[in-house]
Amino acid sequence: MYRYILRRTYQLIIVFFLFLVTSYLLFDAIPGNAFQNLLLNPDLPPDAYEQVLALYGLDKPLSERVFSYVVNFFKGDFGYSYKYYPKTPIELIAERLPRTLMLFAMVNIISFYTGFLIGKILAWRRGSKSETWITITSVFSYTVFYPWFALMMLWYFGYKMDWLPIGKFLYPEKWYDSPYDSDVIFVLMIKFTVIVSIIQVLIYVFTKNIESLSLKRNVRFIGFLLNIVGSYFFWNTGDALLKKTYAGDIAYHMILPVLTVTVVAFAGTALLTRTTMMEVLKDDYILTARAKGLSQRRIRDRHAARNALLPVVTSFIFTIVTIIDGSVLTETIFSWPGMGQLILDSVLNEDIPVAMATFSFIGVFALIAHFVADISYAYLDPRIRIQSQG
Repeated sequence: MYRYILRRTYQLIIVFFLFLVTSYLLFDAIPGNAFQNLLLNPDLPPDAYEQVLALYGLDKPLSERVFSYVVNFFKGDFGYSYKYYPKTPIELIAERLPRTLMLFAMVNIISFYTGFLIGKILAWRRGSKSETWITITSVFSYTVFYPWFALMMLWYFGYKMDWLPIGKFLYPEKWYDSPYDSDVIFVLMIKFTVIVSIIQVLIYVFTKNIESLSLKRNVRFIGFLLNIVGSYFFWNTGDALLKKTYAGDIAYHMILPVLTVTVVAFAGTALLTRTTMMEVLKDDYILTARAKGLSQRRIRDRHAARNALLPVVTSFIFTIVTIIDGSVLTETIFSWPGMGQLILDSVLNEDIPVAMATFSFIGVFALIAHFVADISYAYLDPRIRIQSQG
């Protein structure tokens, strides 16, 4: 296992270096630059354009610029934003990233759990009327034209029914005299979500080897209730009590985008789980389990679903990669000021330092996710690890 991890790490370093060089060359190949409009301004001195190029290092040879970019990347130095000067790209990412992570963390958690549960039931009840109708609905949700669907959700729930807010991520009047910045609240909400998720995963891991399914379900349910009680005390004690109102305002504005994306995202997980589990149910060990007289629930949950989980987990990890770049459309439609809007804004305004920083961040995020997926595959399925060693 250690040799497998070392080999994957070595490959990751090579791919990462090639990614940095290639990404810079692609941006450098874009015709012109953001400062050419200075040449059209008669009020500026003739050498103003050259001075700006020298300030940002754009007058140096290509090889020197590539080397400087790679070195500065590891220093976390991407220069200054052209549009938001004197802010740096790192400051802008640190400001926008918590908003995107909070939004899509909820989407991924809800859609993965719901999709896996529904897909498992669909495969087990193959041929029933409920399976047929739920499958048709899932296919529709998965293939729907997302911009149209999102706009319809906005129109119905936000405009016609007036149930949910639209066009903002908080109520300005509530935050007018707030002692807290919205980013502080977002970070607190992310910490809370991470803690609750880790506790729930630990409960699942520690109860995994309980033989009795009824006892296992009861223990997990009790753990879930304790998690809820702990969440109540978290938001009603200490500093979090003062921030609860503002966190609730942000959470209220998250409902519509989270609901919209979840309806589309859960369908893919459900269909993948259904397809994978239907293949697993044909294997010989499932027939052996039935011949041994095991209960249908035990066969479904402990044998079939567990072995069908591998491609679903991989798909979930790769879905996490698309959180940032896939947020462009969602954040634009719902006016959510996160990383997606930052990427679009930097491209439209030719803010190259911010664009390169955001795309580099996405690339690093994607490489790490693929690395985690490879290790998870090898851990969950030893056959892959053995084949790679051979």
